[in-house]
Amino acid sequence: MEDKLMEMPFPELISKLAVAPLYILVVIVAILNVILNRKNKGCFNFFLIMGSWVYICIYLLALYFFFFGK
Repeated sequence: MEDKLMEMPFPELISKLAVAPLYILVVIVAILNVILNRKNKGCFNFFLIMGSWVYICIYLLALYFFFFGK
């Protein structure tokens, strides 16, 4: 199993995230975090919101490769 994953190209690997149920749930929580905590101040909250944006951007990249990467 590991050998097969190591041989897959990066666009094909990341496109599998677009349909992974756990990653979709994480992205939904990240979107809720950005929406609900956008007015809160603080260093810890800033890092949580930046991390949420990273998850959202990775999911958008995965959707791009899922639809247009073939």
